[in-house]
Amino acid sequence: DGPLEEFVASLKARDGGEIAVCGSISVVRQLLFAGLLDELTLMTHPVVAGSGRRLFEAGDPVTRLGLKDQYKTTKGNVISTYGLLGE
Repeated sequence: DGPLEEFVASLKARDGGEIAVCGSISVVRQLLFAGLLDELTLMTHPVVAGSGRRLFEAGDPVTRLGLKDQYKTTKGNVISTYGLLGE
């Protein structure tokens, strides 16, 4: 129980495997801006929707990323994995 950031920080302090968050923009944003993410994997679909929820909003702090891996699926999706470089 308790705030998400405290819970994830306690998990990261333990020995064990990786922690993954799939599909929750609000959780990813909380962890990203709390400095608790080591990597960010983004999937780009070849569709221009023009609307919908955004991972990054105007006014968000600058977050520098370094490309670690990238590949294209047979359907044309691009999956990019970035390491967080800090400010």
